[in-house]
Amino acid sequence: MSLLNRYTRPGKGIKKEDKPRSFGFRRFFSQGRDKFWKLVVLNLLFFLVNLPVFGIFAYLAGVGGVPYHTPAGVLFQPLWGVMRHGQSPALQALQGVVGVQVVHRYPTWITYSLLGAGMLTLLTFGVATAAMTRIQRDFVRGDPVSVGEDFFDAIKTNFKQAMVLGLVDIGFTFVFLFDLVNYLYANQSFGFLVLLYATFFIFLLYLFMRPYLYLQCVTFEVKIPKMIKNAWILAVAGIRRNLLCFFFSALLIVVNILLFSFVPSMGVGMLFIFTVSFAWFFQIYGAWPVLKKHMIDPFYEETS
Repeated sequence: MSLLNRYTRPGKGIKKEDKPRSFGFRRFFSQGRDKFWKLVVLNLLFFLVNLPVFGIFAYLAGVGGVPYHTPAGVLFQPLWGVMRHGQSPALQALQGVVGVQVVHRYPTWITYSLLGAGMLTLLTFGVATAAMTRIQRDFVRGDPVSVGEDFFDAIKTNFKQAMVLGLVDIGFTFVFLFDLVNYLYANQSFGFLVLLYATFFIFLLYLFMRPYLYLQCVTFEVKIPKMIKNAWILAVAGIRRNLLCFFFSALLIVVNILLFSFVPSMGVGMLFIFTVSFAWFFQIYGAWPVLKKHMIDPFYEETS
């Protein structure tokens, strides 16, 4: 097994960085400050590789669709039926509220083509995430990094396995979210509540596992089933660190959502320039010391 991949080498002209002596959170904030612009570039590279995702955004925006007007309120049709049998000032006032017209769009072949192009993100997501993980892992380890060169080198090196891992990751996430939504809106009996909370905690554990999956992908030569088993063990072993890092990561995402709610243009800009790489860096910074302690250090101790 190759513990440290063959591409962990200093590039020409890259400033040598000191190896970290500890992975405390004081160092995290200094790393975030020193690597701020590199993380911004990394965020942009992530979306560059995932460029097809804009096809999904265009589909959701109705680009290429045929516009039509329809009442915004779901009560309009029942109210219209009632008003056919009698009129009153109250009903007319209610009609003014629920009868407000909004514009929707019929999908066309252009709309569906954009959706089809957007589905290519299923193939690019894992590759981009693995490449971002590789760069951020090197940040945490204190290795010299050339962001652009090493990012695309990581894509080339890990392309096949990272693509499959991305499909597995998206599949697991979709299943968990689908189950959570169904249990949330199902009959709130005791059994469904047990399933809801059990699914939520299993999903939370899986979110803790995700950085370990991608770290293994770019660090070891391990098959995906073994990655999943190792990630589960590491997520439990580093539960305190995982919780804290996930909290900060989730807090950043919530701030982005709130900003989007009040100032949509700034929220979108924050997502494409800042949020993804910084939120993921929280989790990689938390996960790497755990993986190093339980998988890398024992290997060197056995071989020394």
